[in-house]
Amino acid sequence: MTQTVEEKTSFEHLLSRMGESIRVERGEMIYQPGNPSNSVYVVEEGRVKLAYLDESGKKLTLVILDPGEIFGEMCLVGEKRRRHLATAIEETVVRCIDRQVFANAINAVPPYLQLMIKHFAHRMNEFEETLEDLAFRDIQGRLSRQLLKLSNDYGVKTEEGILIGFQITHKELADMIGSARENTTLALNRFEREGILDKSRYRIVIKNEEGLREKCHAQQN
Repeated sequence: MTQTVEEKTSFEHLLSRMGESIRVERGEMIYQPGNPSNSVYVVEEGRVKLAYLDESGKKLTLVILDPGEIFGEMCLVGEKRRRHLATAIEETVVRCIDRQVFANAINAVPPYLQLMIKHFAHRMNEFEETLEDLAFRDIQGRLSRQLLKLSNDYGVKTEEGILIGFQITHKELADMIGSARENTTLALNRFEREGILDKSRYRIVIKNEEGLREKCHAQQN
């Protein structure tokens, strides 16, 4: 069943009247692996990063969530304890909704249930793309693909090139591609020498998107 703009707007309006809003500072954890999984969250302002955290403390970023996006939804399908780490990557406001309250609301209106099914499918596709990168691309290939995605999703056109529109450290970028920070910095330095980008501590400007695409295509061949 195709969802209309009106249905999606109605769903967002419903969520805005449920639960409570929580303000989270940049770098602050919302939940971590092992915490009870009993709430669904909606990003109201800012951005949230979902990551896999292994026993050694190594992180792999799975997805970045923008305003209007839902996370923590696995509690709806039987998850008892959180499996992922959820962290604010800038000053953020999230709405926390009790699992049963959320489930009752979507079960009461068939179009809302259809929206959630599409949401689960989309999230699964995002995770599969991350796994594909880890399995079949080297660091430069993963980094070039991630930079292209960030440029497409958050890019701001400037005289210098396309600025990634939020602060990002080399460590955060390394977590996005499943690499050590040192190796990610080496790859960024190479891209900078080749004129593909300019970088500073928290700022990355893409100067040559075609150069990044060539890196991706070279990795696939």
